[in-house]
Amino acid sequence: MGKGFRAAKDGGIMAASAAKEKKVKIIASACGSGVNFVLGITKVLCGVYTNSIAIISDGVNNFGDVFSSAGAAVGFSLEGKKRSNFPSGLGRTEYAAELLMAVIIIAVGAVFAWQASDRFFYHPVVTFSWVQFGIIAATAAVKAGMAAGYAAVYRGYPSGVIKALVIDSILDACITLFTLAGLFLARYISFPADAAVGLAVSIIMIVQGIKLLFDAMYKLLGGRDERREKGLERLALDQKGVKGVRIRLYDCGAKRAEAYMRLDFEEWAGQEEILAAEETIKAVAEKYGIFVTYARIEEEI
Repeated sequence: MGKGFRAAKDGGIMAASAAKEKKVKIIASACGSGVNFVLGITKVLCGVYTNSIAIISDGVNNFGDVFSSAGAAVGFSLEGKKRSNFPSGLGRTEYAAELLMAVIIIAVGAVFAWQASDRFFYHPVVTFSWVQFGIIAATAAVKAGMAAGYAAVYRGYPSGVIKALVIDSILDACITLFTLAGLFLARYISFPADAAVGLAVSIIMIVQGIKLLFDAMYKLLGGRDERREKGLERLALDQKGVKGVRIRLYDCGAKRAEAYMRLDFEEWAGQEEILAAEETIKAVAEKYGIFVTYARIEEEI
């Protein structure tokens, strides 16, 4: 009874911890989406005032971040949820959101690359204003603060999505600083620095979008999850009596996977060692969202 009570208590603690983690991630990504929306509007208005295509494209890049952060929030909210038609949960929704975001980012980047290139052939006047310069500089500081906030969340609750948001925020802050440099230089040189910076920002957006597109497609098409497979393999081979393992793992989202395993044991391993190894693997794997089923027949896994 004591053992059962402890197991129930541990399960309750794990459930509470998972709920807290989910809540923190949803709040962080949702707040990020809201802040990016405000930053995007601010930059677009400043870009229109100064007639700077670089600032406008930087602002539109923030609107892309609105969708990415919102998609992350949706993905976190759906993690672990099950429906009668989706017994493995809806965690893969996050990958579909990533695919949509990638298409939007690439399309927006291509449009602004064309507009920036067009400015090399005619040079519209860029109006410099210290007020707008200061506002854009402040948005770079906000992005740096967002990166620090995401990093704090990542330290407490490691997640590939949160890590991507950290990197994206740092990159966005750097892009904004380059945009400021282009706006400042436009006062002193005849070369269309604004167009050059705008083109560079657009290319960065397109490259980011292509990377995100391929990553999302790989996951949606059922690409091999090497990280979780290797971790499960190491766990199995660490068990007493296990000499080999075959794994077929199905990615059900960032927080859930289903694995079919067949363990090969040493000749001396008895029923006690076999049961102990299987129970340990299953229990540890479930802590990381991997639900294991053992194959009992001589079929290929």
